[in-house]
Amino acid sequence: MSSLVTREREKYESVWSIDSYHVNSPGAQVLPVFLDMSGATPGATILDAGCGSAKGAVALTKAQMRVTMCDLTPDGVVAEATGLPFVSACLWDDLTPLGTFDYVYCCDVLEHIPTPFTMLVIARLLAVAKRGLFLSISTVPDNYGPLVGATLHQTVQPFVWWRDQLAAMGHLKEARDMLISGCYYVEPRR
Repeated sequence: MSSLVTREREKYESVWSIDSYHVNSPGAQVLPVFLDMSGATPGATILDAGCGSAKGAVALTKAQMRVTMCDLTPDGVVAEATGLPFVSACLWDDLTPLGTFDYVYCCDVLEHIPTPFTMLVIARLLAVAKRGLFLSISTVPDNYGPLVGATLHQTVQPFVWWRDQLAAMGHLKEARDMLISGCYYVEPRR
């Protein structure tokens, strides 16, 4: 394992030890936006990429989706999600061994990726998405990094920067500016 991946894993193991970091879950909060943008219906297969606390995965399961979670570490996963499939994975590595999914759901993750790897991560996620990739990306600096002595939001860019980058990576079907974040739905080009 590379030293970068090891440092990233250790950073998130530290931040997940802070109880208040578990409170906010963009993955659970933006589920209605995902359903509206994607048209996903019950029974769809979903890869919750960078699942974090997995509250988003729990919400997806309650919406009758079949969810597989992946992240660098399972340290943040809430008890309600412990029965769901979990794969430890670095999102800039090849994800095709995980299989393909109707949708990839990736919330509050891309801003955490080191800038040189962001578009590689998008390519990796699109490679395993049959129908589409849903992203919710924060456009503001994080508050928790100083508590663990590290920057968590490594790629803080405005809504239009992400929109334009994503349009170059796939078919950007829709983008919504949510003021402190952006929601994007991208279909793979095949």
